[in-house]
Amino acid sequence: MKTLALYSTLASLAFIPLAHAQDIETATTRLEGFLDRFEDSVGPGFAVVIVTEDDVLMNRVEGARRASTNAPLTADTPIYIASQTKAYMGLVASVLDERGVLPLDTSLDTYWPDATWPDNMDAADFTLRDLLSHQVPFENVTITFLEAYAMTIDPADYPGLISTYSEPRDAGFSYDNLGYNVYGAILETVTGQSWQDWVDEIIFDPLGMDQTSARTSDFSREELSWNHLWQGDDLGWHNVPPKTDGMMQSAGGLVTSPNDMITWLQLQLRGSSADAGITESMMSVAQTSYAETGQEDGRNSYEMACSGYSLGWNICEYRGLEVHIHGGGYTGARTIMAYVPDAGVGIASFSNSDNMTGWWTQTVVRMYLQFLTDDENADRMAEHRVDFYNQRTAAYLEHRQQQIVDTNAAESWNGWSWHPAPTELTTYAGTYRSVGLPIDVSIELIDRSLVFSLGDMRQNLRPAQIDLFGVTGNPFDVAERMEFQRNDAGEIASFTWNDETFLVR
Repeated sequence: MKTLALYSTLASLAFIPLAHAQDIETATTRLEGFLDRFEDSVGPGFAVVIVTEDDVLMNRVEGARRASTNAPLTADTPIYIASQTKAYMGLVASVLDERGVLPLDTSLDTYWPDATWPDNMDAADFTLRDLLSHQVPFENVTITFLEAYAMTIDPADYPGLISTYSEPRDAGFSYDNLGYNVYGAILETVTGQSWQDWVDEIIFDPLGMDQTSARTSDFSREELSWNHLWQGDDLGWHNVPPKTDGMMQSAGGLVTSPNDMITWLQLQLRGSSADAGITESMMSVAQTSYAETGQEDGRNSYEMACSGYSLGWNICEYRGLEVHIHGGGYTGARTIMAYVPDAGVGIASFSNSDNMTGWWTQTVVRMYLQFLTDDENADRMAEHRVDFYNQRTAAYLEHRQQQIVDTNAAESWNGWSWHPAPTELTTYAGTYRSVGLPIDVSIELIDRSLVFSLGDMRQNLRPAQIDLFGVTGNPFDVAERMEFQRNDAGEIASFTWNDETFLVR
């Protein structure tokens, strides 16, 4: 299915600086032709929107929102946008800063006095603004993993998790989910209101973004776009269900529709919204760079000189134009959005599949910028990228399949020679409690196979040898080890996985 709005009159673009008026008109038409060449090869679905402050230049939607049902992707279909969430949270933080609810320059030692931070940093030296611009020098893989893949962590548990699982990192900018996770927990601790409620109150409700939410439960599974993994011509698309509410986190936890993305990008270009009570100063704070990223060499996913980071936007430069841009990626989905203040134009690209088309979403934005600036290499690169796409898809599929073959061939799996009966597998079923984490997990026998549940995450256990299983969640997961331990009576007493020990309850 195709939904297309294309307006190219000079009158409608009169507010744009003259040097860019013809460029925007021509660039949109040229990108339309570029997209035509991918209709049958990108999928199951994709969408591209291009806007100015007051007009919609393109709203193109193709394909299916779910491959197994062939239900159409539409301009109102909520699509998961992953890390683009950070820009929305950055604006929430800016609004709350101006309102005096949660000042951005408050130091971290103001909160959670019982938390022990890594020795390389003094919490008094870093602020909430530093958290949101990725400048606090610590890592915490446990927090970021749980929030993104398994469960919502109670803010009351954050001090303990910070104390136990945080590690130092080098000073300076380092992109991660952690700062936004911590900010979201602090926000709820201080105000008693979740980040999900705040983003509804400040952005979505007043702007009428009814197909955007931090909770997938606001829509039926039939309404949502599903994620997908390409398995080759024989197997086709593997359907990945939408995230649950428990996996929607402040660093990557929104679904939005192409139509609502239009509203969001136009807000960035207008720089305020009287209806939403969002002032120019609020927008300015959210859009200003606070971190030096050191990515001027263009060796990043945007293939541009990106020297700064604001509250959720990479600040880049392309052929003399300042570009604010942010991508989002998760298992089975890739998206990207950008706006160019100097040219008065914004663009977003959605794909409901991941590594097979993740390169494509970035390329759409890149090609538009080349067309916009009349890059002399644009037509040549368009040809190259169309040809390269199919080669890349085939090569990467082969790479992922080979990774699994190589991992499964490791001697430690003993040739996956153990084939237990269901009665043997029931020995491992039960509830387990983490030694270090405030969580319980369960292992159940479902349809003759063991399923491991951690929060909302479900993983399959493949028997390798007695008391050893390989943990996978989708066809391209490389198996992780789960080893069970027995007590003196020969009964299952615990298991280890990802360096964590879980005891039978």
